[in-house]
Amino acid sequence: MKKFNVSILAVSALVLGLAVAGCTPGKDSASSSTEALAKVGTVSISKDQVYEAMKKEAGKRVMSDLIIKEIYKQEAVAQGVTVSDQELDAKINPIKEKMGPEKFQEYLTEEEITEDELRERSRLILLRDKMFEKAYPITEEQIKEYYEKNKEKLDGTLEEVRPKVTEKVKDKNKRSNMSTWIKELKKKHNVQILDKAFEKVEDTEKEADKAELPASK
Repeated sequence: MKKFNVSILAVSALVLGLAVAGCTPGKDSASSSTEALAKVGTVSISKDQVYEAMKKEAGKRVMSDLIIKEIYKQEAVAQGVTVSDQELDAKINPIKEKMGPEKFQEYLTEEEITEDELRERSRLILLRDKMFEKAYPITEEQIKEYYEKNKEKLDGTLEEVRPKVTEKVKDKNKRSNMSTWIKELKKKHNVQILDKAFEKVEDTEKEADKAELPASK
């Protein structure tokens, strides 16, 4: 089963929270950034220490993750692209039914996520896919070409296996063009890295599918 990897999202939230706490002007900023998060004997470990350590360990990956998600949100508003609750239901409900209530809840517990959080993160992925497919649509020629190259492995005529072939072509299209699309969006939305520690955040979305749902088939 393909997992919904939320570890990077958890780190993102913590790093963002620490960054905000450490960058708020005034007296509260100093007290917040030096607030102890842990103690070892008489020695305190502060928010600043944790934030700086996390920047080095996972900062660039987290920054890239946060930037990409914000780009998706802003671009969706600009294009008027939305994902309805009905569309989310169509994606999530078959998985819930296949897994059953108990296993689905175990899955959420294991990933330390609520169903509402799962839905909202899945909404963002569906938004991404809608916008990407508008920017880089697949063609009938690509579908036919894939089928001809793989028809010995496929069980049926093109029309019988079209949904499966279409998904395969879409996946290939993402691998080929996702990086270029993200670079275009970063330029369009004037992304600027203001902290030198994050200057070399990657343009590729290495974990583009990390928020996908577990397989329903």
